[in-house]
Amino acid sequence: MNLDRFKQQHVEILQTIAQMRKHVHAGIPENADAIAQGIMALRTKVNLHLSVEDRVLYPQIHKLEDERLVRLAKTYQDEMQGLTSAFVDFCTRWTFANAIAAQPEKFRQDANTVMKALHERVQRENTEFYPRLEQSVS
Repeated sequence: MNLDRFKQQHVEILQTIAQMRKHVHAGIPENADAIAQGIMALRTKVNLHLSVEDRVLYPQIHKLEDERLVRLAKTYQDEMQGLTSAFVDFCTRWTFANAIAAQPEKFRQDANTVMKALHERVQRENTEFYPRLEQSVS
């Protein structure tokens, strides 16, 4: 199972989060346009990644004879549903620069919660899930 595409998507997601973080640290109201653009870019990247996982990766895993790996994949899928919902709500709430600029501290709180959860999830997939997949199918 080749996970290169998924790993590259993770790199792009993490880079987008890092770029947004720089804009936030430089000043939310002053960088609201760039932050809003970052949110839209991140939303596109995350949606693409999740779509490919659901259409390609998880169906392949569910065909494997490794029950522990299948259960682990199911756990990851189930867990992602809650995070996806929070992420979509975040993106919807903060799509526009004027909303971000008008409530910078509320935005910061929401971003810290959602972006931290997304960042941690990507890192867990990189360090726990993907290596386990690669080990299992090699």
